Amino acid sequence: MHNQMGGFNSFQAQPMPYQEKQIMNNQNHLPQENELEQVTQSFNDLKTTEIDPPAPEVSSPIQHQEVPAPSGVKSWAAIASAPAKPRPKPKSESEPGIINYSMPNKNVPNAQARQQQVRWGRGRGQAPYQGPDMNSIVDTKPPPPPAVLDELRSKNQYNPRDMTMDLKNCRFFIIKSYSEDDIHRSIKYNIWTSTEHGNKRLNEAWNDSKQGKGGPIYLIYSVNGSGHFCGVAEMCGNVDTNICTGVWSQDKWKGKFDVKWIYVKDVPNNLLRHIKLENNDNKPVTNSRDTQEVPKDKGLALMKIVHDYKHSTSIFDDFGHYEKRQDEDNARKGISSDKQSKRPWEDKEKPRN
Repeated sequence: MHNQMGGFNSFQAQPMPYQEKQIMNNQNHLPQENELEQVTQSFNDLKTTEIDPPAPEVSSPIQHQEVPAPSGVKSWAAIASAPAKPRPKPKSESEPGIINYSMPNKNVPNAQARQQQVRWGRGRGQAPYQGPDMNSIVDTKPPPPPAVLDELRSKNQYNPRDMTMDLKNCRFFIIKSYSEDDIHRSIKYNIWTSTEHGNKRLNEAWNDSKQGKGGPIYLIYSVNGSGHFCGVAEMCGNVDTNICTGVWSQDKWKGKFDVKWIYVKDVPNNLLRHIKLENNDNKPVTNSRDTQEVPKDKGLALMKIVHDYKHSTSIFDDFGHYEKRQDEDNARKGISSDKQSKRPWEDKEKPRN
């Protein structure tokens, strides 16, 4: 019994562990007055630092204020806020010195005529520009054909409806001219001449033809830089190298042979460029040099295109223009106008009695 009681007493006298004592102290502890003041002050400090009154709203200088730009330079904001400038009014069709070829012009008679195909040197059927004043522009109708052209057309059946050429054993040569003036004079006088080398080549072909080695010789003409072929003529005689006709735009050309023009029409190069010449490094026929021979099969294909092409322009449209230019050349050379329509190289003085 003593041991039991002693054990009970010893159990009651055993000290309480630290953790349990700390819990009981916290539960039984009541805050003192000084501790409450410390907590209140800490709360006030926290409220002051974290819950500040809202600061006054400050506008952003980038979004709401214009930054002054250097003198003479506008800021992007100023440009964006400026009202749009009105589009400039189109220039009036009747403004002096202005010709609008894309629209009908009431102040220019037949202004539609100016819309036709533009060719080398001039537009077919176009009158030359007369000055800055719109009222000084003459009627754009092509002038009446000169009398010499009417005479040529009555004697020659240009651009025949049916293919009447003798294509058996024929030969074809490309002729390149430096000037459309010379094409005009070739049609007018039915003659042609080439360089010394070209005349030699054509004369050999003519001699072979007359000796039974070939048929007709056809010459396919184009002016350098024109972008088209302008006609076809047949060679009608050998080359006479002892004659200087004096009718060409330059006096350096010597020799002469007769030709007969068959087709007089402008045929664009783009219709013929697919024809390649195996005897000229497979270059297009449109890239040929003067007196370049065209193989027969390629020449026949070329002639078919020329014959079938429905042309809208030709040198006949400007024949009067080139007649006037020849008058000016003859005046500089001292040739009288009454001799112009004749073949000057055949105009010899009659022997005196």
